[in-house]
Amino acid sequence: MDEYEDLDTYNSDPVHDGWVDFDYNENTGELSDLFDKTDPDQYIDDLNDWD
Repeated sequence: MDEYEDLDTYNSDPVHDGWVDFDYNENTGELSDLFDKTDPDQYIDDLNDWD
């Protein structure tokens, strides 16, 4: 479980950084604005534009 211990900081590992984001969203109840879309086409367009 070493890779999940520092969930309050990014370390440039994509998997770890994803867990940092997931942990933040789970603990605060906040979700990315990507999930505010009800139109699937707009959702996919936003994902394609996302960096």
